[in-house]
Amino acid sequence: MSVDLDIQLRSVERHLKRKHGERRVLTAGEYMVLLSGGQDVLIQLRAGWPIVTGRSRAGWDVQAIQRPFIGYRVSNGVDYSQYVHRSGEGPDPLWERQMLIIRDTILPPIVERLNRTITETERYSQPAQEQQPQRSLFLAKPQQQTVDLFSQVRRLRRLVRRR
Repeated sequence: MSVDLDIQLRSVERHLKRKHGERRVLTAGEYMVLLSGGQDVLIQLRAGWPIVTGRSRAGWDVQAIQRPFIGYRVSNGVDYSQYVHRSGEGPDPLWERQMLIIRDTILPPIVERLNRTITETERYSQPAQEQQPQRSLFLAKPQQQTVDLFSQVRRLRRLVRRR
């Protein structure tokens, strides 16, 4: 039998709802953090997996997903991967111990980075608080519209460069 399971990052979903007010799709920068976390999970799975033929080790796949929840879909399609265990350690499946290590050591830094990125994105996506009253861009001169647009683009570029 193969291994198929989902890792739902509920604390990230709650943080996103708290900061944005409702559930939304992750921005490109936030999704990149989610993807890099998926690579961390995959590295842990493969590093802790025994090599006999290498087939079940190479069978691990981690996909970052946003819908219906934010998290990862972890799978290993090799038919005997559910039963792999280390020699002399008993019949307990190794993938269960690997998931506990991932839960306890790999996921907390990923969640923290993702929450921090969501907070920064929300802060930079809010309009700048200026001393003068905010005017609609439709009432502004075309030159002012261009300046406002470029200042928002510069803020987002700075945010992406920090990653």
